[in-house]
Amino acid sequence: MTDSLPARSRGPVGRRLLTAALCVVVIWLALRFVGDIDWGAVRSSLGKLSWKELGVLAGLLVVRNTLNALPLALFIPGIGMVRALVNDLAAHLLAVVAPPPGDLVLRLKMFASWGVPHAVALAGTVANMVAFYTVRFAVPIVGTMLLVATRWEVGPIGSVLLSSLVAVTILVLALAAVRHDSTAARVGEVAGRVAARVRRSTDPEEWGRWAVTFRHHAASGFRSHLAVSMLGLVAMVLVDASIVVLALRFVGVEAASVPALDVYVTFCLVYPFTLFPFMGLGIVDGLLLAEFVDLGGEGVEAAAVAGLVVWRTVTLGGPIVLGAFMLVAWRLGLVPPRAERSAVADGPHDGRSAT
Repeated sequence: MTDSLPARSRGPVGRRLLTAALCVVVIWLALRFVGDIDWGAVRSSLGKLSWKELGVLAGLLVVRNTLNALPLALFIPGIGMVRALVNDLAAHLLAVVAPPPGDLVLRLKMFASWGVPHAVALAGTVANMVAFYTVRFAVPIVGTMLLVATRWEVGPIGSVLLSSLVAVTILVLALAAVRHDSTAARVGEVAGRVAARVRRSTDPEEWGRWAVTFRHHAASGFRSHLAVSMLGLVAMVLVDASIVVLALRFVGVEAASVPALDVYVTFCLVYPFTLFPFMGLGIVDGLLLAEFVDLGGEGVEAAAVAGLVVWRTVTLGGPIVLGAFMLVAWRLGLVPPRAERSAVADGPHDGRSAT
């Protein structure tokens, strides 16, 4: 019975149902634009994919996930790329199979097993999230830049400006939070109150304490590594788009029908929709498919669907499989702890006094 459901759990359940309904509506709208899909032709296009080509896509997936883990390696002293990649993939697996904050708990346990102090690990994880969310909303600018540089077009300027505003807001708040303890606490509490409107269990005061912890252990490191982290994440998005391009080519979508440039531009423009569950599964796919059919006509529809199926299989299924291997390797102690770090390296990175 509904009344027996704990009040605390009704909100998340309702939000998941609302998100699922939104995905269904968007997919339905996209299919209305592209027409009826010939699933027999889709299967025929999938049959064109060879094992060698699948291996190429898998190789790009490793590059993509390595770039995705780069901020962790930069923001957490001495963790290194291998541990950052193990941590990121294992956390991705848990985010899929378990409710939040299970992935965050796993991240912190793994860092602790490698000798990373809790405060440093939490600060690095928060910095990683800030960089990722900033790039998620900033990449439409990259798509617009590609259009301007190659065709002197600007694209959907309204949506680009809105997405850019979100990215700038995230970045400005994060940079403000690393200046002083009092500023960090205020920024964290305000963000917590906003989040509490969506998730009632959110404690704004706890968010304020997290912000102060972030400021203590990631202040100067955050500023010095932010640019490289964001460039790495932009490269990650472009590698993801490259997987889409190659998946389309491998299943028979020719460059004359759907040029690679249009794929990169469209992918960047719709990337903010990966905010939805499973990296925008259904929503991003529907928007990409509608654009591909608009470019190449209904003749490319079936092959384009096949290409998107391949892309999703590689980029969603691949990290889950890799994450399972990484989790087992960590459980078996096959990932050694980091080298010994000095107290200076693990301590606060910013010498400013708290105010």
